[in-house]
Amino acid sequence: MPASAVVNTPPTEATTPMLTRDQIRAKVSGKTISPQLIDPQSRRMRERAAGLLDIFNLAETEHWTRSQLDAALHDYEGLDTAHRLLKGMAKVLLDKCTFESHCPIDPFELRQKVFTRAAQTGPLALAAGPLGHRIAADVWRELAEELPTVDGRPWSVEALEASLYADLPAEQRLVERTGPRDPEALLHRYNVALVQALLLRARALTLRMKRPDAKRVRQLFRYLKFHQLMYRVSGSKSELVITVDGPQSRLRQSTRYGLQLAIFFPAVLLQPGAWSLAAEVEWGQKRKLRKQLAMSHEMGLKSHYRDRGAWTSNTEQWFVERFEKLETGWAVQPGQLLDLGRQQVLVPDLAFEKDGRVAYLDIVGFWRKSYLQKRLD
Repeated sequence: MPASAVVNTPPTEATTPMLTRDQIRAKVSGKTISPQLIDPQSRRMRERAAGLLDIFNLAETEHWTRSQLDAALHDYEGLDTAHRLLKGMAKVLLDKCTFESHCPIDPFELRQKVFTRAAQTGPLALAAGPLGHRIAADVWRELAEELPTVDGRPWSVEALEASLYADLPAEQRLVERTGPRDPEALLHRYNVALVQALLLRARALTLRMKRPDAKRVRQLFRYLKFHQLMYRVSGSKSELVITVDGPQSRLRQSTRYGLQLAIFFPAVLLQPGAWSLAAEVEWGQKRKLRKQLAMSHEMGLKSHYRDRGAWTSNTEQWFVERFEKLETGWAVQPGQLLDLGRQQVLVPDLAFEKDGRVAYLDIVGFWRKSYLQKRLD
């Protein structure tokens, strides 16, 4: 079957939750650092998560503004002592919310009309009093009568007042929410977000997989390539070692690259066998301290990615489609795990076969000259 026959897209998150520095809960001991993971089965933790979900569910139903949601979260966090924990879980939920400005009139134009009319009217009194002084309500009422109707309905003073600053972020309304819907899912997602926040500060990452399954290895390599990560592979059939360059390894666009590395991590959690991960993390206010992060399959982390198996990137599909039109006689197949000897392995994107001859093609995303040289060596 040609490589272009099956094309599955891996899960990507345009708004992947990333905790900020003040929301990370990590324990530093000497040269090591570890995320302070929470127990998703803990009754107290589930109660905290349920309370947050209740707030977000109500906000979604009633289309709260950002300011209303922020105020409710502030009040909820004030009832507990675990402020950093609650702020982090709330960030996971907030990053999966969509806020929009819904206003039938341009707020900027409305402000111009209101302020111009108020200036033309002259000083406005706080109250009309017995002399009938003009007040702000008079300006609002006049504009409500003059503005065109909306769907056949005239403007009300209350609607105009609500529209005056509707374009400000604090006044945008929640229109859609994705992400965790139950307490346990939120707690699992929070644990993964803690690790991802640390990986944003990684200089390098080494992943070891015991007795890896060939299909699962191919799936993992597809994720690496999709996120355009720079990596090297070594090992044998009993253990596979993948070294991934981190965002702090003197790479341009380190913020974007770090985000890609963090987004990649949940794909590791899809691996069914034993694995361990080690990373060097830059820590501290100015990131001058280097700490060692160690993770493994025994920590109970759970991926929120749907396990869709192997997939083909758009770049690879584009190449295969055009190559097959050339009718060269070469058969194109997905690449397989190659044992290069001397503890070296490779999983190329494509394999070409013709008359007993075989050639391989590997597609590279982010790259440096030194990285390509190591790949060629």
